[in-house]
Amino acid sequence: MSLINKIIDLELKIKHYKLPFIILFLFWFLGFLFFLIIEPTKNIGEIFLLSITVRTSSIGGDFASFYVLVFPILIEVVIFGFIIGELLEQYNPVITSRILCHFIHNHTVIIGYDHLSVRIIEHCIENKRSFCIIEDNEEKVEDYINNGFPVLVGDPTETGNLINANIDDAKEVFICTNDVRISIICSEKIRNYNKTCPIYVRVFEDHVHDYLEQEPLNAFAFSMSEWAMDAVIIWSRARKGKALIIGYDHLCHRLAYDISLQEDREAYLFDHVHDGIEFPENDKLHIISEFPRFLSDIRKHVNLNEFTQVYIFWTSRTEFDEAIYLSSKISLRYPDIEIFVRVFDDELKEVVERYNAKTFSSSLYAFKLLQKKVRANSSIA
Repeated sequence: MSLINKIIDLELKIKHYKLPFIILFLFWFLGFLFFLIIEPTKNIGEIFLLSITVRTSSIGGDFASFYVLVFPILIEVVIFGFIIGELLEQYNPVITSRILCHFIHNHTVIIGYDHLSVRIIEHCIENKRSFCIIEDNEEKVEDYINNGFPVLVGDPTETGNLINANIDDAKEVFICTNDVRISIICSEKIRNYNKTCPIYVRVFEDHVHDYLEQEPLNAFAFSMSEWAMDAVIIWSRARKGKALIIGYDHLCHRLAYDISLQEDREAYLFDHVHDGIEFPENDKLHIISEFPRFLSDIRKHVNLNEFTQVYIFWTSRTEFDEAIYLSSKISLRYPDIEIFVRVFDDELKEVVERYNAKTFSSSLYAFKLLQKKVRANSSIA
């Protein structure tokens, strides 16, 4: 990384101090020519010493006096400004990470930051693959920035950000965002600059799938929730009776809808974010718009004695405390209920499994499937 850091430093100097150095050079060159003309008997070495004011000329007149006065000031301003600026840049890793993106080639570009993105990034780091992250929320990628990885903080739909990420020389692009607008705009712009690199897009809607996969985009569109359902459905179709689903993403909606269609089953979905789901509602699908932090929040709506399965499928790390609490309480008071908890960190699996709960990571499952879909030269293959 030392050589790359030197290149970054040079780029910063050129970018921020190009004009001052040009002015300094032109002023010095003017003085050099002036002393060369008025001191024809002196050699080049002596003229150079005069031009940098190490020596003085007795026949230069007012201009020589002016030059001797101004040149040291210019030197101090430009050089001192350069040193201070460079020191300040070292305390602004966001700029350094952004410039680092511009120096990588034949790399993997990850747009958006979610659990799947983390799987891709960590795989690239572990296997020493070149990558670049584009994310508009600096807090999400702060650790990668501070550790000196190529991160571009900004709107991925802006052409300048894509160009700065060397998108025209990218080996592949992973668009990991729930925002359909970003997915479509980025795919369009990426294909304009890079006609050949594969674009892998996470998207839920089927009609968007079709649009992204047709000419000229030729992207590979996939749904994490659809892939994850292949694993979860094995559990849901193995039991009868009522099921409780706690969560608010597409996987929770798919699961609740699928259970409601099964014979002798009903689904109760606790979703405090959405008013409804993307699938047709029916009499056996009940949506409760509440965030159940405590067992009492659930029991005021349903009788848990009638349930056979509980799926706690929150996606945020900040909700894991509630997930552990509910798992422990349900396991203690309703030992016959099967509990399934969605986790991201492998270290947390043991904590949840203490309460006889099965754990599941949709991002890990999707990542393993994605590894089978990418090209042989992919960074995650």
